Parts: sequence; structure tokens; C-alpha cells
Amino acid sequence: MRKIFSKFISIVVTAIAFVALDPAVEVEAATDYLGPSGWTKADVASPVPTRSIAQWHIGGDPSSVTFIQDSNQSFADSLAAMNKNFSDNGIKPVVKDIPCHGATAHVVEFKAGPDGAQTIINRLLLPMGTGIASITYTRADGNPFDDDVMKAQKLYCSSS
Repeated sequence: MRKIFSKFISIVVTAIAFVALDPAVEVEAATDYLGPSGWTKADVASPVPTRSIAQWHIGGDPSSVTFIQDSNQSFADSLAAMNKNFSDNGIKPVVKDIPCHGATAHVVEFKAGPDGAQTIINRLLLPMGTGIASITYTRADGNPFDDDVMKAQKLYCSSS
């Protein structure tokens, strides 16, 4: 059980975090992703100056939405790291590409965690100039995709 939980934590951390980057480049605030209506926003301190992080939660529910924008993280490197993690851990995500924010976003969805207590992780990865933006939505297995999360993602993707 401990090994499965450790693997789950590794997958979740990889799904929403990136390697440390050059701290010399400043990042613009992630202001164009508004998050789901009715959810509580918390800005998360980033140890990397090129990265901004915001997270949303809804009371009484372990679901979360994390938005990361990094002006110095390569889309190709992020995608390669994500695919390596899937390969190393034997994960077969559902994958699709969608138009988003004037570009093509790569969306993956997969389950992680021990049987009976799995989490569904949906991650949108988007190239943004020389950097990336990412929206990661986690929810308990069996819970449908939240309508407000979907609306916030569609609103973000429709802007350019």
C-alpha cells in the first residue's frame, strides 16, 4: 500500500510541478484564467520567479484546480517529462489536442492512487510563447467533471 501511495504522490507532483528554472526571467501574473465560479482561490508562492501558481478549492470537496503559467518552461520539455512519467509508471492516459488560447493544447486525463480511492487528474498543457500554461483539475474517481471547471477552461481557451 505504501508503494502505491508513494507512486500516486510522485504522479500528482509531476502532473502539476516542473523542474527548477532560470530565476533571471520575470513572469507576468496569471490573470487571464479566472478559475471556476464559486470556488475559493489561493495564490501559491512559487520558488521560481518565472512561474505563477494559483489554486482553487471548493468547500467540503477534495477537488482542486491548479493554474500554472511559466514564461521560461519549454512546452516540448514539459510534454517530454509528462510522457516519460506516464511511461515509467505504466500509465495509459486518455489524450487529446484542443484549440486553446490561440494555440493547440495537449490534454491528458488519467487515474492514480490505490484501488477504491483513486483520483482522476485532468491536465491541459498549453504552449505560451517561450513558456507554458497548465490547468490541472483533480477530482475523486466517480465524480463527474465539474460544470464550473469546464466553463472556466472553455472561457480561458476561447480568449487569445
